[in-house]
Amino acid sequence: MTVELGLFALVLALAVAAITFVVPAVGVRRNSPQLMTVAVSGTLTLFALVALSFGVLIRSHLVSDFSVRNVWENSHSMMPLVYKFSGVWGNHEGSMMLWLLILTLFSALVAAFSRNLPNDLRANVLSVQALIATAFLLFIILTSNPFMRVFPVPGEGQDLNPILQDFGLAIHPPLLYLGYVGFSVCFSFAVAALISGRIDAAWALWVRPWALLAWLFLTAGIAMGSYWAYYELGWGGWWFWDPVENASFMPWLAGTALLHSALVMEKREALKIWTVLLSILTFSLSLLGTFLVRSGVLTSVHAFATDPTRGIFILTILALFVGGSLALFAWRAPLLRAGGLFSPISREGALVFNNLILTVATGTVLTGTLYPLVLETLTGDKISVGPPFFNMTFGVLMIPLLLAVPFGPMLSWKRGT
Repeated sequence: MTVELGLFALVLALAVAAITFVVPAVGVRRNSPQLMTVAVSGTLTLFALVALSFGVLIRSHLVSDFSVRNVWENSHSMMPLVYKFSGVWGNHEGSMMLWLLILTLFSALVAAFSRNLPNDLRANVLSVQALIATAFLLFIILTSNPFMRVFPVPGEGQDLNPILQDFGLAIHPPLLYLGYVGFSVCFSFAVAALISGRIDAAWALWVRPWALLAWLFLTAGIAMGSYWAYYELGWGGWWFWDPVENASFMPWLAGTALLHSALVMEKREALKIWTVLLSILTFSLSLLGTFLVRSGVLTSVHAFATDPTRGIFILTILALFVGGSLALFAWRAPLLRAGGLFSPISREGALVFNNLILTVATGTVLTGTLYPLVLETLTGDKISVGPPFFNMTFGVLMIPLLLAVPFGPMLSWKRGT
């Protein structure tokens, strides 16, 4: 098995992803069940090809194949086996491969366990997932190829970054990516609903388990990262409001709001348009986090990529999916039927209050994270927004939320006392 097999599998996966994006979408427009079923077979094939490519990369690291640049730059023959394995994603190229693997895994899970979905909805969801995979396959093949060779073959590797030689690397990034990428399913369901113009309690019933699964993984990933930061030499704390920490925290806040709004929609068919928007925004914040970490625009202990070409490519992906989905939302959302009504003093009202606080908190963290970047871009001035800003603004917002939390579950649906 040579590393060229890994690259070939990626190129073949790109072709399959493009087909899986186009053919089911055409099938929905033509109301052709045969074309729509391509979504399932194409998605499963796509996952198999990406898994094969990722397996080739893992093998290259485990056997210390220093003819592969990625292995040579991030491994060493005497490195413990666990660090060789986790070192696969302890670099830019490998981490993007892990991102892609998890994306296609979630797509395959949707294909395998959503047989009860209407054919057109499932086809549209898997088509959007395939479009996301197509974009990141292009990014990896064109700018982040992990299978590049190095000649002459070095006798020894350059070793893995010492900060990353920790068991936390084997757990933290996969959990975090499972959370980040898991929200892509909610995003795809939202886009599919906007395309079809149909959204009801059944839609929320299908979306909520995927949102909960992604939220649980993201929660575990952030918790593991906090623990890693605590015991890592020189850190000695749980949370520092580091820009990349914020990048993972924003999808968590939006995802928490999404879980609550989806519950209202499932139980009362209310907050329909808001739930669709939250589904889009949560994954958009995940994409923003990917851009911040992998573009090199941040100075952070987490940011290891400094190639501006990659940053421009990811920014283009971000603009395509975030801008495109929000434009679709602006066009189609007014056509959706409004949901049920409820009294301000009710369980729905409490959950709306919950969503309001979480959304404002997300905006606060987003402002504090991006403001220094925007200011430097516009004026050239460099400033830093540190813990005092976040502790003051975020802490103040959490006080009313914590006061309201005990009372929300006691209220009745539709009208409380």
